[in-house]
Amino acid sequence: MHRSVSLFLRILLAFTVVGFMVIGCGGGDKGTTDTTDEKKINTEVTFEELPPGALPEVTAEMGGEGFTGEGWMTNDSPPVGSPDAVKGGTLRMSLYEYPSTLRTVGKDANSTFMNTIGSLVYEGLISTHSQTMQVVPGMATHWQISEDKLTFRFRINPNARFADGSRVTSADVIATWKLRIDSGILAPYSNILWKKYEEPVAESPYIVSTKCKELNWKFFLYFGAMNILPAKYIGDITGKEYLKAYQFKMIPGSGPYELDESKTMKGRSLTMKRRWNYWDEDNPNGVGGSNFEFLKFNIITDERLIFEKFKKGETDFYQVGRAQWWIDETDFDDVKRGIIQKRKIYNDDPQGVQGLVFNMRKPPFDDKRMRQAVTYLLNREKLIEKLFFNEYMQTDSYYPGGAYENPKNPKYRFDPDKAVKLLAECGWKDRNQEGWLVNENGETLTLDLMFGSKGFERILTVFQEDLKRVGIKLSLKQSTGPTMFKMVNERKFAIHWQSWGGLFFPNPENVWSSWTADPDNTNNLGGVKSDRIDELCKAYNVEFDFGKRVEMIQEIDGILMDIQPYALGWYAPFHRILYWNKFGHPDFYYARTGDWSSIIAYWWIDPEKEKAMNEAIEDDSIQLKVGKTEMMYWPDYNKKHGRSYEIKGM
Repeated sequence: MHRSVSLFLRILLAFTVVGFMVIGCGGGDKGTTDTTDEKKINTEVTFEELPPGALPEVTAEMGGEGFTGEGWMTNDSPPVGSPDAVKGGTLRMSLYEYPSTLRTVGKDANSTFMNTIGSLVYEGLISTHSQTMQVVPGMATHWQISEDKLTFRFRINPNARFADGSRVTSADVIATWKLRIDSGILAPYSNILWKKYEEPVAESPYIVSTKCKELNWKFFLYFGAMNILPAKYIGDITGKEYLKAYQFKMIPGSGPYELDESKTMKGRSLTMKRRWNYWDEDNPNGVGGSNFEFLKFNIITDERLIFEKFKKGETDFYQVGRAQWWIDETDFDDVKRGIIQKRKIYNDDPQGVQGLVFNMRKPPFDDKRMRQAVTYLLNREKLIEKLFFNEYMQTDSYYPGGAYENPKNPKYRFDPDKAVKLLAECGWKDRNQEGWLVNENGETLTLDLMFGSKGFERILTVFQEDLKRVGIKLSLKQSTGPTMFKMVNERKFAIHWQSWGGLFFPNPENVWSSWTADPDNTNNLGGVKSDRIDELCKAYNVEFDFGKRVEMIQEIDGILMDIQPYALGWYAPFHRILYWNKFGHPDFYYARTGDWSSIIAYWWIDPEKEKAMNEAIEDDSIQLKVGKTEMMYWPDYNKKHGRSYEIKGM
């Protein structure tokens, strides 16, 4: 159900890493696992033809035919898509790297791109409406929450089917939960999170319940959003076997799309196709969604080449990541003639954080003064003015641009004099004959910094020069996303430029709790340990009052600014895109909390626009309408209706 995928990803995918791809990230290494003594897993898909509706032997009270919902909760889900949408056609996109795995569970699966693809193929029991903020049905029509908020029950829609035609039942929910707690999937945080629930109980094929082992206001949302996999394929295999068998295969899901294996070439392209037998196709609440017949992602590893291929018409839209290109290179002839449209879309997409993360587990950045010194040497003012054309805002919070940002946070600005003083306090005050700082042992202050995109080197070169002026030798080393992901997850770095996606509701425990500091493969990259943050995380998890949770996150934000695990970068409260003028779309362009995935979810190919575009391409005398660049639909909406972050209906 594609009615509110963008919001739900941000609320519930609390372990998303971004930064290695143009529209998503690969994450992880190439996914190799120890295959010693593993049995051969049959991954062949077998199809079933079943009539719609419930199993006849299941009573109404147990969720079968005649179920009334009395004593249960549910909510309406007003359609988000446009009733004018047209089905069909291919949406062509680019990826910077092929994903490290096509699994959506376990090692290396935690990437922005695979989370997005996973939302097309798989569905949860509930969702959250991107406009009303109501909990709404997913594969479950109704739900119950016990008075103590520890036990949840869900009634599965008897019409729900997987792509192979098999029924979705409680057994699939249980099998999915068991897979997520299996240590063999090599995802420690996933194991820890899902073990906080007792094993789900199949009260009937259509009613499933679970009980939490501890209180947490997010646990209902987490469990409800868990993408359900069919027990038919995962029920009799271990996590280790699952990693190997489905490394580059996708288990049939219940969602509107599936992997088109015949058109997917590993390392070169990936194609999704819309399912002809999607069980919820006729739901009026889903009108205007999942319109494209095919979604094709071509792997293009050069940023400039991606842009040039877009201008040649080989891809359908382009996210303009570089401010310089947006200012200097987006007014070419096809844009002026309206053949290509240019938009800067403002919405409530949660702002992520990017910046230099310091490995505080070892010298030199186990010393706070060293972290402060390097922070004072990151000249964001110069970068924003000279390279970014004042398109961005300096980040002064680990929760920027919204209610959670602590307004009392200090604002670190470029100050080489303060940096030099702090370096001297740490023993780095003398220089050798080459001009590099040395300590009393004659050791040179040398740092290595990996980067992915060639275009990012120009930014880091400015930083490199500023470090050089004070005597710090910084070596820049271009690498691949998977290699960086592996090195950082194994803590084999001193500093690293990291980007994180934003969450609609913060999950500080996942990123900042002390227990996440020492193990590899957690999101606590810097190694933050704070007793007070641990206390606040525990209090936050059991606090059901939204206002009090905001206060707690603001306090955590202030503590982090004092610890300084990152030299924070910059952010933009908008999305910049170019697209060929053949698309129809809702008035809002992107969902309220959406990103590029809103194009997949809600746009469509408009036959009349496509015809006019093609005629203009052939005839230079034709001028198409040039639309307004800045789109303020959601800021205007918030002025009229208020800007609420509180989930309703749970």
